[in-house]
Amino acid sequence: MSAEQVLRRGSVVAALTPFVRDGTRVDRGRFAAQIEALGRARPVAVTVGAVESQEFQVLGRAARLGLVDAAVAGLPAGTPVVAGVSSPSLRESIALAREGAARGAAVAAAVASPKPWGAAPTPDEAHRWFALLADASPLPILLYNNPRLGVDLSVETIARICAHPNVVALKETSRDEGKLLGLVTRVQGDAHVYTNMELLFSTLLLGGSGAMLPTPGLPVAARLTAHVEAGEIDEAARLARFFADFPSRWTGLGFLPAVKAAAGLMGCDLGPPVYPWSALDAASVSDLREFLATWELLDHFTEESA
Repeated sequence: MSAEQVLRRGSVVAALTPFVRDGTRVDRGRFAAQIEALGRARPVAVTVGAVESQEFQVLGRAARLGLVDAAVAGLPAGTPVVAGVSSPSLRESIALAREGAARGAAVAAAVASPKPWGAAPTPDEAHRWFALLADASPLPILLYNNPRLGVDLSVETIARICAHPNVVALKETSRDEGKLLGLVTRVQGDAHVYTNMELLFSTLLLGGSGAMLPTPGLPVAARLTAHVEAGEIDEAARLARFFADFPSRWTGLGFLPAVKAAAGLMGCDLGPPVYPWSALDAASVSDLREFLATWELLDHFTEESA
């Protein structure tokens, strides 16, 4: 199956995972409300349990598959669901891909990870791991390259992995523009190249497919992409400046607390990070509120539903 048959140019949204207070049980009501809001926005696809900002590491298999069920049920027909299948065990990743397919997912996403004992894989080992997953998976594969969560594969290794006919997309998160240029040159065409939201503008201009980003990044990213597609580069560049501050200005506790706080301020309450980790303090939330107000994003998702 070709990349174009599964995904397209634009924004892939990572639906954040809300939890019931002081536990690791998913708050299904708040998750369903988020999925409904994302469905109205019509992104390229919605991922669940796939990236670190989705806090999938604390979820068991049943909970991860429950997110797939909820996303498939809540999104409009034709919106692909990308199911996270990352695991230290190749066998478990294959099982998650097969279960995800049975539940209606369209793509399986797996992070490039170290070996179970912590060592980085050699290029041959990384290629072998993804080739075995792609061979066994009924779903096409999205390769997630994130040095903070796993390992940082080279352009050559990523291109080799993406040459597999069942690997249709790449999420690149090293934030290295030189590497991005290499990936667009070597990979785009075999597989979609998506980056993080800070590099969305550069990615689109270079010919990549777009970005994979969390829920609160979608409104600006969608507008930015539309302006690039219309050739309105000055306005797209203005919107790109949003990502110069968001979320990096509020990431003292890491990426996730900032984007969950932003989602709440934008009218999509997803609660704090999983217990016992801290949320943004009141002063930071106040500063973030002022920033979002300048971009007319406060209560965005509430207003969209009206």
